[in-house]
Amino acid sequence: MRKRFEHGIVVDRPVGEAFPLFTPKGEEDWVPGWKPDYFPADGDKTRKDLLFATGSGDERTWWTCLEWEPDRHHVRYLRLTPGNRAAFVEVNCKARGPRSADVVVSYDMQSLGASGEAYLAKMTDADFAAMIGEWPGMIEKAAPRL
Repeated sequence: MRKRFEHGIVVDRPVGEAFPLFTPKGEEDWVPGWKPDYFPADGDKTRKDLLFATGSGDERTWWTCLEWEPDRHHVRYLRLTPGNRAAFVEVNCKARGPRSADVVVSYDMQSLGASGEAYLAKMTDADFAAMIGEWPGMIEKAAPRL
């Protein structure tokens, strides 16, 4: 099974401050429990081909950065949760005004087994929008201003 989800949010920060929040290191500031393991261990600077992992057990997920275009405020990742699901994850930011940014997040997800089929069967556009829709509040609550 394959499904694609996309949702846009507004982040109350200039685009130059908003975009870095959607890198692996930047998400450490505002996503509860987000603590990637970087390979190599000191490789936490986002760049093309960056490799990192999150989660544990059945939800251990491997990520790599496929496209890194900071001048365009664009990043694209491949995430793989073995035996479950894979997804291309894309984030695009653009200035909404001098103090805010439009952020569009998309996940193109593919099941890789029975657990992935069940996960995707339950996931709806409304679920995805609700998940991404929480991010501006999480950012404002947790992330220090740059």
